[in-house]
Amino acid sequence: MSDRNWGHCQHCRYFASPARIPVGSEEARCLQPELSRFELKVFGSCGCKAFELRAGLAKEVEEPVSHVSA
Repeated sequence: MSDRNWGHCQHCRYFASPARIPVGSEEARCLQPELSRFELKVFGSCGCKAFELRAGLAKEVEEPVSHVSA
């Protein structure tokens, strides 16, 4: 992932999920200060450049996965 500010909503601190570890299919409001006025509801599998890692998660959850074909 070339842009370190991009990440999935489910791992973002602004994803208003009550779950400790939200899943990609969960829907919640985005509370990012610049975007909250739009009252966006997004799925955990969505993502954007206003991403900040949720507390308690290792940065590796947003690292790119390399696919190896045999």
